[in-house]
Amino acid sequence: MRKIIKLIFTSSLIIGISFVLLYVISSLYSPQADHVPLLNDKRVISPEVENYRPIISKIAKVNGIDQYTDLIMAITMQESKGKAVDVMQASESQGLPRNSIDSPQKSIQAGTHYFKKALDRSNGDLSLALQSYNFGLGFTDYVKARGGKYTPQLAKQFSDEKAKELNWESYGDPNYVEHVMRYYTNEKQKRELAKKKQLTTIPSR
Repeated sequence: MRKIIKLIFTSSLIIGISFVLLYVISSLYSPQADHVPLLNDKRVISPEVENYRPIISKIAKVNGIDQYTDLIMAITMQESKGKAVDVMQASESQGLPRNSIDSPQKSIQAGTHYFKKALDRSNGDLSLALQSYNFGLGFTDYVKARGGKYTPQLAKQFSDEKAKELNWESYGDPNYVEHVMRYYTNEKQKRELAKKKQLTTIPSR
């Protein structure tokens, strides 16, 4: 009898825990949730960067990469959060000292064009193009000589080698791809949630 009672108690406990877990998971994905699911991360596109969307979209279209507008927004967020004149930190890509570009529009033009060059040289490897935006286009040649596909390990290796070569404490951001994609993914999820929430709040006629 005791074994039966113990079995019933254990089964009830397992069922109860399962319901709690199911509730937590469903709340994370609920259209009414105001946060980003899973990531619960507020690192999304700032209002300052969002203000540049029209010009980023326009310049991306001129360069034939308007499908990457949101990604360029994420790059801009990672580079300056929209709080620098050289919003895409593109001066060095032009062979100039850091923050030499004197207007956001010029920065977006230079940065978007440089990202286009990185895309062209990366043969469809988006991660390689992103990391090359940070390291410089020489990184694409480095990767091509070592199998041709981006990996975080190659990014770390390149960063360490360049830092040693230049006698710098560090070189670039070897985690640049992850950092940019964090903004891109979080922003995308935030929009999807907002869209679902809007659909669920539309009154029926």
